Amino acid sequence: MHQLNKPLLLILAVGLTSCALMSPVVLQVSSPVNTDTPISSTPDTVTMTPPATLTEEAPTPTATVTDEPPTPTSTPSIQTLNDDELKAQLDRLSAIFLKNTKNPGLSVAVVVRNPESGQLEVMYLNYGTAFKDSEIAVDSRTVYELGSITKLFTGILLAEAVNGGNVKLTDPIQAYLPTGIQAPSYKDIPITLVNLATHRSGLPRDPDTDNISDIYAWLNNFHPSIAPGSQYIYSNLGYGILGDILARNANNDFGTLVFQSVSQPLGLGDTTEALNDDQRSRLAKGYRNGTPTQYEPESGAMGSAAYMHSTLNDMTSFLIENMLPDSTSLSSSLKLAQTMQSVGKNPGTGTGLGWEIDYPGKPYERLWKGGTTYGFSSYISFVKNGSSGFVLLTNGQYIDNLALPIERLLNELH
Repeated sequence: MHQLNKPLLLILAVGLTSCALMSPVVLQVSSPVNTDTPISSTPDTVTMTPPATLTEEAPTPTATVTDEPPTPTSTPSIQTLNDDELKAQLDRLSAIFLKNTKNPGLSVAVVVRNPESGQLEVMYLNYGTAFKDSEIAVDSRTVYELGSITKLFTGILLAEAVNGGNVKLTDPIQAYLPTGIQAPSYKDIPITLVNLATHRSGLPRDPDTDNISDIYAWLNNFHPSIAPGSQYIYSNLGYGILGDILARNANNDFGTLVFQSVSQPLGLGDTTEALNDDQRSRLAKGYRNGTPTQYEPESGAMGSAAYMHSTLNDMTSFLIENMLPDSTSLSSSLKLAQTMQSVGKNPGTGTGLGWEIDYPGKPYERLWKGGTTYGFSSYISFVKNGSSGFVLLTNGQYIDNLALPIERLLNELH
């Protein structure tokens, strides 16, 4: 149904920056980043070495919790995307990716708006295995660590608190800190909630502890070198503090709050911080360059930055709900989280509440977020006009290197 207008360049790409999406480049494997920390984040630029020739063989393929939470959203009726040429291209790209990364498994969902009917159509593809050297194939119910995609859920929690009248984005964080904790400031300019959510707090990237009491003790003695709001500095620490503020303001813990206030209303039963026995039985094993790695914790101070889990089914529903926010019970909060709050890291980009934004205000504005843990990486992206989007989950590294060629592929449809 959706035929490509011209041949796709079958090349993979250097890890995405927030706006460099135009020039084709070749991808090579280098050393992983942040191997000394469990804190998840969008990785720095990494590369991979492609095979000399392209093989024709693809692998088998309200921050305040009420007594009565909102009725879970049923994802709008979505048709199956049947496009043999598109599937063949995705199969080839996925085969190259798995061969070069040594990742055992990969799950891909592509959502495209049919230009004739105006309806969204989705294609689910799963490749490889949940464990290396096993016959347990990944499927759309396989559980993966999300890493920094967790921040999207924290951003929606913040939007829920704002829309519920509990906080304002411009509130200084001092108003929400425990007694005896003094928020740092620079020349009397305070850190605000929106500074935390847009990586403009002036706080460092990562803490050296996963204990919130220790983090607050450290915060008491921290002296920022730049004014809050003045510079984009990616900070898992900032999101850890933001999640704790939202949870304590709701008299809850983050894991329970985010499930009850975001996952449950959106019908995302497998999108959670702590896993139950059934979900743990479906959890893939994570790898780095073919070597098994440890799992992230299922709770901790950095939970709101990195510790959530999900499946391809759930993340595709989440993607569609963000593409069609008016169909959900959290419509106003999804829209607020997608709204640009500050300029982004690079020229011509922006930042929402968790979302990174390319080409803000342009007809082809795109929202995206990537995440990496010790053994998993993930990516979600969609065009703001609702024309297309995709989700990538793998029990290994470098998923952002697959995102650019898939984005190119979808751009060929329009």
